[in-house]
Amino acid sequence: MTIARSNWDESVILDRAHLAGFTGGDEDLEAEILGIFAANAPNYLETLKTAAVADWKAHAHKLKGAARGIGAWRLAVEAERAETEMPERSDAERAACLAELTVRLDALLAEIRAVVAA
Repeated sequence: MTIARSNWDESVILDRAHLAGFTGGDEDLEAEILGIFAANAPNYLETLKTAAVADWKAHAHKLKGAARGIGAWRLAVEAERAETEMPERSDAERAACLAELTVRLDALLAEIRAVVAA
């Protein structure tokens, strides 16, 4: 069975228009949501790092959903790959995926810090 991929723009670290649409343009609410994401997303990634292969799909799905909710398309795309492709892949491929998720999450957290500080 082939799973259709989402068409999120992988070049977008944080889609501010998506976030504004989600919050009705309330900048205080945006900052609050970004703060909640920044506090929780690293935990989702840490849980994925220690998850059994059988649990990869569920844990990657949480990270994907959180990223998708705020318009973090670059992270959401890689989390979707982790969810749909990595459970059947080798340990080395899952490790490479985790490394890429870490890079993308770090870039997103830096973007969030810049947005919240502005």
